[in-house]
Formats: sequence, structure tokens, C-alpha cells
Amino acid sequence: MLSVKERIKDNYTILACWVMLFFALWLQVIPETTSLTEATLYPTLTLLTVSPITTYLSNTLLPKAIKHKTVVVFVFQFLGCSVLIGVVRFLYMYLFAFLENEGVFPLSEYFNMNIPTYYVFVLIPTGIAINLCICGVRFFQENLKLKKTLIEYQLRTLQHQITPHFMFNVLNHIHILMQSDVDLASDLLIKYSEILRYQLYNGDRQHVTLEQDIQFLKDFIAIEEIRWEGKLTVSSSWKIEDATKEIPALLFITFVENAFKHVSKSDFEKGYIHIGFEQAESRICFHVENSKSTLSIKKRNTGGVGLKNTKERLEILYPGKYELSVAETDRVYRTKLIIQL
Repeated sequence: MLSVKERIKDNYTILACWVMLFFALWLQVIPETTSLTEATLYPTLTLLTVSPITTYLSNTLLPKAIKHKTVVVFVFQFLGCSVLIGVVRFLYMYLFAFLENEGVFPLSEYFNMNIPTYYVFVLIPTGIAINLCICGVRFFQENLKLKKTLIEYQLRTLQHQITPHFMFNVLNHIHILMQSDVDLASDLLIKYSEILRYQLYNGDRQHVTLEQDIQFLKDFIAIEEIRWEGKLTVSSSWKIEDATKEIPALLFITFVENAFKHVSKSDFEKGYIHIGFEQAESRICFHVENSKSTLSIKKRNTGGVGLKNTKERLEILYPGKYELSVAETDRVYRTKLIIQL
């Protein structure tokens, strides 16, 4: 649904089109008449009369045709309205020709109804030109509105796909800890509540500050360190020039989550994770590196959904303004993301 600001902007655009149409008609009349009043009055009356016809066509019939995909029907409606507008203009030309003959305005070539070409070039082309101008702008506005709605839907869908996966992993581990270490499970649950609060109140927002999202990552890392205490080493570096800069919520969590998911973390094979985040001016550089187990593990076909969703979000949010590289060896997995805000 369009905001008040967007509606006002759309209406100003349409108003600008009507102003241009006025001057287009005015410039046609003014060279062929000696009366400035007549040259101004004619386009004013013409456009005031035809505007309800074009407005109904562009504001009611066009959106309905787009919604129901009735292009053929709209073409006939468009032509019908164009003919009607042409008839209105012809009638006004006839009226002003009559006024000139009655001496109200001086005689002019523009309203000389004895010229037969007027009957051909006034009826349909005028209506088509006016309708093309207004309907073209309205179609562009409706198309932008549909694209914006689609993008917002895609972003929400992709964003929400991250949350259930994350919740399942942490809650499942808390459930396991409840059987052996109630105090640790309680601490973990308290820390997780902070993360859950962030997701509930910020997950649906288009943007959050760097400070908010970085704190969310730090809380996540703290929970994972508790879960895998003694089985891996975690180091992180956070260099932030402007913590108030805004970014999409939950954009980096997939990379960190994948690192903890796939890092080697057994009693006899201690792994490591290095996380680096640097923001300077309008550039963000984020990299994650984790060790891999040397044991032969069968790959699952269900993996990679979170990374795929994140790539799709980046394409929507930062088309042509990001670089994502993923490198993998037998022992190490590296991910690097660079974004130009």
C-alpha cells in the first residue's frame, strides 16, 4: 500500500503531465491567432473537460486491466476514450470558430473549420496522444508499485527462512543440556532470549543499525562458544567507523551460523573460527574462516539453503554493489563478503 508521501509524489507527476499537455496545445494555437485570451482559454477548457475521461481510464480501467490481465479489453477502452476526447476537442474547436464568426475573438487560421484536414487530424490522434501520456505515466507508476511489493515480499520470505533454522539449532541444544547441565542450559536460554528479542522486533524491519546487527552476531557467537566450550577456538575482530549506518537485518548471520555448523569440533580434533568485520565510509568487508574436520563425512543434500537465500537477498538489496567469494579446501572453509552501501 502506497504511503501518503508516495501518493503525493505520484499526483504531482500526473499534474506535471497535464501542465505539459496544456503548453503543447497552447503552443499549437498561439502562432495562428492574435488573441492571447483565446489561445489560453481553448486548451484550458479542453483539458478540464477531457481530464475526467483520461483519469477514469488511467486510474480505474488501467489498474483493473493490469490486475486481471485483460489487455485486449483495455485496448478497446483506450480507443473508445481516445475517440471521445477527440470529439470533445472537435466540439470546442467548433465553439471557438463560432465565437470568432460572431466577433468575440478575431478570426484565425487555427479555428478555420473549412479546412477538411481538421476533421481527420483532430478526432482520434488528439485523444490517443493525451491518453498515451497520462496512461503511460500511470502504467509506469503501477509497474513500480508491483515491483516494490514483489521485492518486499521476497525480502520478507527470504529473511523469515533464516529464523526457524536458527531457532531449531539452539533450542535443540538447550533441550540436550537440560538432561546433563541445568545451570548451563539456563544461562544459554537467557542469552538466547536476547537473540530471540532481536529477531522478533527487528527481523521484519527493512534496516537496522550496524551496532544492532553486530551486537546480535556477538550474542550468537557467545551462545555458540558456550555450546561448544573446549571443542573449538573462536576469535573475532570488529572495526566499525560509523555504528549508526543502516543495513538490512540478519544479513550476516548465515555465514556465522554455517561456520559453527561445519567447523571441526570434537574431543580429539579441536577446530577454530576466525571472524572479521570492517566498515569504513560506505564499504563493509566481512570474512569468516573455519577449520573443517579431517574425518570423511557424507555430504547432505539439504545443505546450502541459508547461503542460497542470502545470495538472493544480496541480489535484491545490492545488485552490482557486492562481491561474495567462497573458497573451500580439505581443511579450511573461507567466506568473504564486500558491500558498497
